[in-house]
Amino acid sequence: MDNINIAYPGHYLIYVIIIAIAFALGLYFRDQRIKENKNWLPPILWMLRFLSVLGILLLLLAPIIKNFITETQKPLIVIAEDKSQSITLSTPSETLEAVDNNLEALKSNLEENFDIVNINFSDDLAFADSDSIDNQTSNLSKPLEFISESYQDQNLGAIIYATDGIYNEGKNPLYSNIKTSAPLYTIPLGDTTVRRDIIVKNVLHNRIVYLNDRFSIEVDVQAYNSAGAKTDLSLYRSSNGQRQKINTQPISIDKNNFFKTFNFELDADQVGNNKYEVIVNNIPNEISTANNRRSVYIETLDARQKILLLAANTHPDIKAIKQIIDSNKNYEIEIKKAGDPATNIAGFDIIILHNLPNQKFDISNYLSDAKRLKKPLFFIVGAATNISQFNSAQNVINITGGNQSMNDVTALLKNSFTLFTLSDDFKSTIGKLVPLKVPFGEFKPNATSKILLEQKIGNVETAFPLLAYNDDNSHKQAVLSGEGLWRWRLMEFTDYPEQPFTKEIFLKTLQYISQKEDKRQFRAFANKNVYKENENILLDAQLYNENYEMVNIPEAFINITNSEGEKFEYTFSKNNNYYFIDAGRFPEGNYNFTATTNFNGKNLSASGRFNVQSIIKEQYDLTAKHDLLFELSEKMGGQMVYPQDLGNLATLINNNDQIKPILYQKAQSKSLLDYKWLMAIILLLLALEWFLRRYFGGY
Repeated sequence: MDNINIAYPGHYLIYVIIIAIAFALGLYFRDQRIKENKNWLPPILWMLRFLSVLGILLLLLAPIIKNFITETQKPLIVIAEDKSQSITLSTPSETLEAVDNNLEALKSNLEENFDIVNINFSDDLAFADSDSIDNQTSNLSKPLEFISESYQDQNLGAIIYATDGIYNEGKNPLYSNIKTSAPLYTIPLGDTTVRRDIIVKNVLHNRIVYLNDRFSIEVDVQAYNSAGAKTDLSLYRSSNGQRQKINTQPISIDKNNFFKTFNFELDADQVGNNKYEVIVNNIPNEISTANNRRSVYIETLDARQKILLLAANTHPDIKAIKQIIDSNKNYEIEIKKAGDPATNIAGFDIIILHNLPNQKFDISNYLSDAKRLKKPLFFIVGAATNISQFNSAQNVINITGGNQSMNDVTALLKNSFTLFTLSDDFKSTIGKLVPLKVPFGEFKPNATSKILLEQKIGNVETAFPLLAYNDDNSHKQAVLSGEGLWRWRLMEFTDYPEQPFTKEIFLKTLQYISQKEDKRQFRAFANKNVYKENENILLDAQLYNENYEMVNIPEAFINITNSEGEKFEYTFSKNNNYYFIDAGRFPEGNYNFTATTNFNGKNLSASGRFNVQSIIKEQYDLTAKHDLLFELSEKMGGQMVYPQDLGNLATLINNNDQIKPILYQKAQSKSLLDYKWLMAIILLLLALEWFLRRYFGGY
């Protein structure tokens, strides 16, 4: 009865029994006709009526029966197999075939008592019944972390890990974030023999250099079992299918475990995406020559912006500004005095005017040229600035009532500024810097100006702009309303040596005013500048109508050209309001692309470039790391089982007391009204009662 519950209080059962007894007694207790025929018949009829009425009343109480079901969850065995190139390059094919056969036999032995999951891995993961995976790199930590995360809520019994222990992506599996207590059984593959080989191990370089800069390429060379060998390390530059040798350095291998770093100094004298090849000549009897070379790509940019600093006279600010600009390789500064011979500003990207315009020097030609050419202007106002000429020269702020007197003004950050972001250290410290010297007067910003710093005069916080910006019809301008940046620099060196606030705000100002808005109607981009051989080339394009709304109504096409001039033509797919394409994988090399479309009768095009870098990581090191696998299996409570002993692995798993099925018991509730046979019994009781009464003359 513990498994049966009713929807009403328990004492209702007493009422039901009393009602059933009363109903049966009331019908048969005084019925003399039945007694005259058969004395034994009334009790039987009474019992039949009692049981049928009791059954009907009990069903009206909505009884529910609760059953407990026990389910068994088998332990889960995950078999992870390494499919990287290092396996096939260093393990004999007959050994791999034997391992595969033994693993299949192992699955057959285990599948009765265990659930089996197969995973293949290299750089990525794939289930055994899915498509093949890329095998150009090895990541040993990824499958362990995946298994740990994916099956942590299941009855994970054991992990079987078949690999050579070589990894060249991800972290050391010994330090992986593995959250499971399941034992790990490793199957060591590959060859632990250290064979004769010389390798270009690493090539360190900058991805981007600037024209006419001096840069270096560092090459790490490693050799095994090659003591006494001599060879050469050469650096080449490839361009338009031609390879030019830049430099060669001799290598004398003086020990069997040899490692040395070589440095090549180069001049960035060729703009573009330059391919450099590092090649070490073969040595006799080495196991592999594929790892004797490496290709790298270095982008040489002629993108250094030239800045003209035009000053009214000598001032400590000039040196402070020069130091700031010289610290950034993106900028090149030239300093001129207003009284020097006229300079053609067309060759400059940014113009900084210190204490200009003023009464002594006429710079109207500079200002008119800057406006015509839309050259960014950065005004630094000082005691020598002519305020009326200054007001006419820019559209950022207007100063009224200015005279030769100066105020000491502390910077006050305006939190609503959004043109660019500044560090939290800057925000918390800018107000503590020493005051700047600002002309006395009233400062009113242009309606479209954006204010970064406001003036605090003494203890009075004002809305007067100290540093503000404006974009006047695509002609960007900035105004610093005071002089004395050198004082800020001096205070930084003294009180905040690790926090160059002046440099941060000055360089971000230059960066903002020099940014050019992209007005092209059609644009195309590669998602990366450098792809690996095992990555798909993804490109997208954007088309804008006259209202500068993104659309993708017409078809768009793209041609990809390699360094040999071979073309690959594609049609963009449309997604939402832009274009995209997955062009698949390309072999190593330099590629240019041109995207085209026709919109409203205009032929539009956009171009770009990318390169694909080869991956030969699997051939750098072919010495299996069985010691790592032994340590890993010991750490995770398992053991290492050699391929020839795989027949014993099923026994090890079956005899491991930690690997057990889990029993789950769950309750299942069901209303007795759902059991149709109960109604059939009640009807049968009533029918039997009616038959007996009828047969023996009760009616």
